[in-house]
Amino acid sequence: MGRIRRLALVTGLSGAGKSSALHYLEDLGFFWVDNLPGGIIPVFLDYFSHQPGDDWRVAIGLHLRGPEDWREFEAVRPLLPLKVDQTDMIFFEAAFKVLVTRYSETRRRHPAARDHQTVAEAIQEEASYLAPMRALAEMVIDTSSLTVPQLKERLHQIFHEDDSSDLLVFLRSFGFKYGANTDADMVLDARFLDNPHYDPALRPLTGMDQPIKDFLERTGEAVGFVDRMQGLFDYLIPRYRQEKKRYFTVDIGCTGGRHRSVYLVETLADRLRDLGYKVLVRHRDVGKMLSARGDGERD
Repeated sequence: MGRIRRLALVTGLSGAGKSSALHYLEDLGFFWVDNLPGGIIPVFLDYFSHQPGDDWRVAIGLHLRGPEDWREFEAVRPLLPLKVDQTDMIFFEAAFKVLVTRYSETRRRHPAARDHQTVAEAIQEEASYLAPMRALAEMVIDTSSLTVPQLKERLHQIFHEDDSSDLLVFLRSFGFKYGANTDADMVLDARFLDNPHYDPALRPLTGMDQPIKDFLERTGEAVGFVDRMQGLFDYLIPRYRQEKKRYFTVDIGCTGGRHRSVYLVETLADRLRDLGYKVLVRHRDVGKMLSARGDGERD
């Protein structure tokens, strides 16, 4: 008898990257189907019980367009633990302006748009309607600033792990001047630390370079901040594990996302790994070019 080890339910806002995610999950070994009606999900999953092997990984793209779709999904959701070992619901979203631009560039009709409704109106209505689904998701992924390779890397980090039932801590540096993410469970602000940007010799470097580390550690403020973050996570992570939470996304930001936040993410990640926690890292804005406007743009 076959058994599904892992089921990925891929849902979210139209234009946020669900189709790209499903195609990459196929590369990771998932058997996937898109736009499956909720009432058919149990029948589809039962198919694998008649296939050889107990290590199936399956992905389903969910598109809830109305109340009937939602009722069908709510009816089958309690059945999923009986048919699969682990279910992950991943909700994809992007900033409103980004979604409008994507539809403007492709000239596609928004799939949720009603007659005489603009793309902007359809996006807003869909986001409001899908808010309960977003609240159910184990992980929310904001694709506003993600390239396709970065999205693939994120999904690879999530789904290639052998022990996927353990809590995964995702630490991400970013620059406030480029906008905050919408998918973080916690956001920490590092802009109170001394800024290496004002030293011309340090400005081109990043928080992974030793001179930046020396600069930030010289007063003890940055190390003290990491000590306090580690203490907070030492308290939170076991409790999140106890509640069966599988993903914990933490954003640490400075002005430009190049020096202070990068240093803090790297230092904290090393400490948490030493404690046996599973940690993934991304530096969202470290590759952005330094502005030609000089001191008016600060890290």
